[in-house]
Amino acid sequence: MFNWLENADRLEGSKEEVLSSFTFLPYLIVLIMWIIDFEASGLSRQSYPIEVGLCSETVEYQALIKPMPHWSYWSDDAESIHNISQSKLESEGIDPTTVAYSLNRILSGQIVYCDALLWDRFWCNALFSDTGIHQEFELRDIQELIGGSENHLRAFINEREKLEDSDKFTVHRALDDAKIIRKALEVALAGRHE
Repeated sequence: MFNWLENADRLEGSKEEVLSSFTFLPYLIVLIMWIIDFEASGLSRQSYPIEVGLCSETVEYQALIKPMPHWSYWSDDAESIHNISQSKLESEGIDPTTVAYSLNRILSGQIVYCDALLWDRFWCNALFSDTGIHQEFELRDIQELIGGSENHLRAFINEREKLEDSDKFTVHRALDDAKIIRKALEVALAGRHE
């Protein structure tokens, strides 16, 4: 069977031009797309990651992150949104070093998308830099996938709101938020919205 991805350079035009001409490309992107989401101790420069969730078409990972000794900032407002208490993190959280190694093991060499790049990158950097582990994957904004298309953006927002309003997910928990983002992107990129 001819592998289009591996052999696109043999076809006329650049690999990007060739691939973009195929109508299955949105489905291919969705198939290989990784989404990550973090919950945090608050929205502050002193905040830190308390939960991470990521998903692809076939893989899911979620971890509560036990705070490091110097991670002390806590927002009661943030806790009222994600409903993760400090005591729960202390009793059920996983050592940040273990979480960082797990993320690298799963995502090494991958591009991973998030919906709030500024904050997600900040908390991801806190996790990796504070544990002294080199991050082996790249974070990017989902806007790169949506592009400048108003139709895709509108479809994404509509589908996301519909999923958040359903009883299928716990909003503001990292894995469920990642799943919502992924499913909404899937609909938006495929043009299957109502």
